[in-house]
Amino acid sequence: GQLQFQEGKQRYMFNCGNHSASEVSVKLSSGQSLQICELEVLVMEENMPEPKDVPVFSNVAVKRPTKQSSVAWGGTADRAVDGNKNKWWGGRSCTHTAQRTGNYWQVDLDQEDYIESVVVHNRVESCCSSRINGAKVFVGRGSDWELCDTITYGRESTAVIVVPCNKYGDKVKITQDTNYLTLCEVEVLVPEEVPSEVIDEA
Repeated sequence: GQLQFQEGKQRYMFNCGNHSASEVSVKLSSGQSLQICELEVLVMEENMPEPKDVPVFSNVAVKRPTKQSSVAWGGTADRAVDGNKNKWWGGRSCTHTAQRTGNYWQVDLDQEDYIESVVVHNRVESCCSSRINGAKVFVGRGSDWELCDTITYGRESTAVIVVPCNKYGDKVKITQDTNYLTLCEVEVLVPEEVPSEVIDEA
């Protein structure tokens, strides 16, 4: 639904019609900053999945060694894996390169794993959020690199960008050739159980 602001009202509820979904997003089309104090998603008990049917993922990038093409304004590469998902530059947890072209950021993982997806937490200020548009996400295995996808970012995009990979690798690289590269957090998600259909690819 669409929210209509009411002075003094602190809680807004929407009936989503019992739709099946894996994510919920809130978008603001006015160009202003979006601030939410709490978001609850309510599911009827009989519709809750069995615990065994819910996949479990680990973020294997936290505190791992990182590097990037250049550094500006104190935005060092390790900020993207510090575990802090603050998406504002003032939070001092976002990376920043010094150049507008030829940028990259890389994290080396502890071991080779099946990487289901890479989650990019983008900077939210209106000046800078679109800089991520066109960035490419790669998974590396030895000396080989495979492209997961190219990020397309527009006015309707959310600050948390999930890039499916479904590849084996021991490192992740994000490149940006058309603007500064700023990353506020990068998660590399590895499933607790590798899907049976991909086990033979290892």
